[in-house]
Amino acid sequence: MATVVELPRLTDTMEEGVIAKWRVAVGDKVKRGQVIAEIETDKATMEFESFDAGIVLKLIAPEGETMQLGAPIAVLGKAGEDPEAALAKRGGGASAPAAPAPAPAKAAASAPSAVPALAPVAAPAPAPAAPSAPAAPAPSEANSDRIPASPLARRLAREHGLELASIPGSGPHGRVIKADVLAAAQAASASPAAAKAAVQAAGAASEVDENGRPYATFPNRQVKLTPMRKTIARRMTESKREIPHINLTIPIHMDRVSKLRNELNESLNGIKISFNDFLILAVAKALRIHPRVNGAYTPEGLVEYGDVHVGVAVAVDGGLVVPVVRHADQKTIKRISLDTRDLGKRAKDKTLRPEEMSGSTFTVSNLGMFGIEAFTAVVNPGEGAILAVGAISDEVVVEAGQMVIRKVMRCTLCSDHRLFDGADNARFLATLKKLLEAPMTLFA
Repeated sequence: MATVVELPRLTDTMEEGVIAKWRVAVGDKVKRGQVIAEIETDKATMEFESFDAGIVLKLIAPEGETMQLGAPIAVLGKAGEDPEAALAKRGGGASAPAAPAPAPAKAAASAPSAVPALAPVAAPAPAPAAPSAPAAPAPSEANSDRIPASPLARRLAREHGLELASIPGSGPHGRVIKADVLAAAQAASASPAAAKAAVQAAGAASEVDENGRPYATFPNRQVKLTPMRKTIARRMTESKREIPHINLTIPIHMDRVSKLRNELNESLNGIKISFNDFLILAVAKALRIHPRVNGAYTPEGLVEYGDVHVGVAVAVDGGLVVPVVRHADQKTIKRISLDTRDLGKRAKDKTLRPEEMSGSTFTVSNLGMFGIEAFTAVVNPGEGAILAVGAISDEVVVEAGQMVIRKVMRCTLCSDHRLFDGADNARFLATLKKLLEAPMTLFA
């Protein structure tokens, strides 16, 4: 019998996903373990291997559309099998309702309050005889639960507070689809928006350039949230709401690191050590000295992680991911350099595996390449602290009564005040400063 393929959970925090690309088409033969789609999750774009074998009878989920976890995305089976029968037998579970069937007269009569007195659905089927039923603008499909609509259209209608019966459907047989709901939502907000725009236009009309021409006005643009951006918003809100942050900044002289880095890059064939590689190694060594910083707060007690796994924040299109350099305190700087470059490249390509983005015990976020001098970051839930790293710049400092130029980098330790106090924070930063200002100690 035909099998309905559902959207799988590919990461531990995944709640919805987007079919970035189908690797198969209707009619293709699929083997178990064959990659059939690329799915964009909250963390990366991942390959989905089929758990079943068969011929692709139907592709339900279009590319680029957000689907809820467990929603049907495809149907596999034998040649000649009816995919709609498999979907109907599935029964439209709570995770992803199947296309609705016509409502029986009894169901319509049992919920008269759900029948809205609004415009009829486009191209309605002939109404069954029901002399005792009150007049309605549409047949039995006027029941909002039985309006023919895609699962995504139903969810969008609920989110925008719209009645499905009021939305003309442009799909087959008057089916309401995503585009119909979005158009209705835009129309519903047009009146207040138009009034606001008129007020703004009236004010703008009085402003003209030196030639007497009014300035051009441009429409607003709404950008759809990706699964990654939704997860970032949820986790950062959770962090700022639940974690009392404490932030301390320290300047670190990087002259010796700069000199040692140049020497290493001249001696290592084809490998370029970065300042960030030195930073990750120094952080890992400092975490081993200060185990409380390498921990997290839980309601049951404070956790001090035994291993040192340093997460490295990487900016990607549409968001941020944190690949993990595992056992960073035990690795050479050469190994750290190779790991960070590989992880960074695959992060930008969105090909990281879930296990490569989980399990970090501490995070480093470096914005120095953008010229940022210093900043504060948000603690990643499940960790106790994050190090925010600024740019390295030449500054005049006073040493032994003399003004000298030094390469200065400012680091801010942003930490969970429930886990440790300001003095613990300061001691960690002092150790980090000592290691980086005498970098040969990193290799002792």
